[in-house]
Amino acid sequence: MKRVLLYGVGTIFILVALVVIGLRIPAVQDIVLERGATAVIAAEPVDLSDPDGLTLIFCGTGGPFPDPERAGPCTLVAAGGRVFLVDSGTGGAQRLQQLRIPMGKIEGVLYTHLHSDHISGLGDIALNSWAGGRKGPLTLYGPPGVEGLASGTFDAFGIDSKSRIDHHGAEVFAPQAQPISSKSFVVPGRDDTVTVIDEGDLKVTAFKVDHVPLENAYGYRIEFRDRTVVFSGDTVRDQNMVRFGADADVMVHEVMGMANIHTIIGALRDTGQSTTAKILTDASEVHTSPVDAAEVANEANAALLIYNHIVPPMPLGVMEDIFMRGVSDVRSEGVMLGYDGLRVRLPAGSDEIEVGAL
Repeated sequence: MKRVLLYGVGTIFILVALVVIGLRIPAVQDIVLERGATAVIAAEPVDLSDPDGLTLIFCGTGGPFPDPERAGPCTLVAAGGRVFLVDSGTGGAQRLQQLRIPMGKIEGVLYTHLHSDHISGLGDIALNSWAGGRKGPLTLYGPPGVEGLASGTFDAFGIDSKSRIDHHGAEVFAPQAQPISSKSFVVPGRDDTVTVIDEGDLKVTAFKVDHVPLENAYGYRIEFRDRTVVFSGDTVRDQNMVRFGADADVMVHEVMGMANIHTIIGALRDTGQSTTAKILTDASEVHTSPVDAAEVANEANAALLIYNHIVPPMPLGVMEDIFMRGVSDVRSEGVMLGYDGLRVRLPAGSDEIEVGAL
């Protein structure tokens, strides 16, 4: 038995050595690269054409902090073949490409508000959706100021965009799809809503949430046939999420881990970084804790609560435990921590919620 074992180990060692040596031979390297490239390029893109379901794909579940695991706020919504983003945070375009999302299908972005971490990835979204075959302007929906975001981004990328057309040709970069258009709107009061899109089976409604000092910060209720998703945007615990998120199949709610963030604030103060400590202290006063978000979802009778805009990053497992502390006491099921690559599908005519990873 010992001799057989030694023989087996020796054989494995020889095979590994041959592989290592082989990979140093240029001809072998070329074959490996060719086959690998073919496999990656030939992989099928994600199908967003489902006519009978509402699908969410989380392309950014982080916030303004650098986080290797999470891009900035960005969620793709596909409904009956139409495709929008909710916010366009840093790294969202790269995450969409990594997930093999057909970027050319994206027709617009719904902005919850205009803080930097929610808008900073727009240029990459505009360029890559254009390169991906978008045939019309990218339309931005959101509060006043979204016009400047559209025109400013278009102007900033003007030289780049012209060079794309000149270099690759109009048949690749369609000139009519180069523009970034905007449709701004104001929700007059906390009891009011604005219908942003109402076409066929798709309806998108905006409502006010509390994210001071911004006057116009919005949540969105997205309805497709008989399925509903509600997005909080950035907000403190807000009764409007209960009112306008009532009976949602999925509630996507921003969260800040208050215990984690207060520990970080204390460390900043101890090391003399008072300015950053003040910024984080101020920020902690305008966001929602995981426990509060769970209570909101309970009041709204939401079937599934997904935490989004997750702050701060959690490189250590113990931080996630602290982040979720107390949630199970409030909501024992129907709650999950969002992550980049999460896909949720809501088939029409059903109560089913399909959850998985791309």
